[in-house]
Amino acid sequence: MRKWLAPACILLMAPGAQGQTPPPDGGTPQWTTAPIETIEATNRPGPAVWRIAKGDAEVWILPTVGALPRNFSWNKDYVAELLDGARAVITPPGVGVGIGDAAWLLINYGNRLSLPRGQALEATMEPGLRAHFVALRTLLGREEDRYRTDSPFRAALRLSGDFRDKLQLTGNDGINRLARDKKVPFKPAAERASGYDLVRDVLTLPTEKQRVCLSQVVDDLTYQSTHAAAAARAWAVGDIRAVKANLNDRPDIMECVTAQVGSLATFRAHAAAAEAASIEAALDQKGKTIMLLDMREFLRKGGVLEQLEARHLTIEGPAE
Repeated sequence: MRKWLAPACILLMAPGAQGQTPPPDGGTPQWTTAPIETIEATNRPGPAVWRIAKGDAEVWILPTVGALPRNFSWNKDYVAELLDGARAVITPPGVGVGIGDAAWLLINYGNRLSLPRGQALEATMEPGLRAHFVALRTLLGREEDRYRTDSPFRAALRLSGDFRDKLQLTGNDGINRLARDKKVPFKPAAERASGYDLVRDVLTLPTEKQRVCLSQVVDDLTYQSTHAAAAARAWAVGDIRAVKANLNDRPDIMECVTAQVGSLATFRAHAAAAEAASIEAALDQKGKTIMLLDMREFLRKGGVLEQLEARHLTIEGPAE
């Protein structure tokens, strides 16, 4: 159901609307979002932003689509103008592991990063996964030996890094540099959480479950190999429809591990709640605040946008 607030208004998916797995022929994926009815539209050139205002306070939410191609050209002036006069840039909360805990984890669980002696990664895969894995690593210019002794989870992480290197993808460096140039301080949505339980639980994930996640990573990266550039171009001009069409809605490694590791699911839920709470707190202070988020985390069911709506905040967003 669509409900327009003004001539230039836009909705996110209505309650009950559910995304479907994209067809195997590579057709346009149907995006699964939180059941949000409507948001008011803001049409401006540049990346899509959402705005929440309360009295003399306002928060501008700038979701990103992950890593962008190096030397990618986009309208940085738009974001620079947005940063003018901002009191802070809120970033997602992180996790940390102390040196002592890290050493303990490596001593007790570091062997889980490698397969048992005598096993080779590709030889342990079922034929379909092996074919897709080999095709992807070949596309990246990598030989079997690079991953031979890796556990499936370590191979997934290494493959993701190799993918970013091959496509020359960078993080939010451009936005971060703009904020530093404007001398806008960064402020995490919450204090860094202890990652001890999370890392332990991930390292002890049974191999067969790790293999499921590796399969999903291979599918996700294969999809990104033909859609990442289009997603970046769509993000740069605020074309949300095209962004959704080019962001794979199939489970990535985060979704896969979250489904199997309770501590990660708990952290993810707490992170979304902390981000929404930090936005609400910023509205109690005069001035402008910027929030940086990942687009998937922002729009997903149970994510930040849904939590903001649950707080009955009026949200202005981009036309689709």
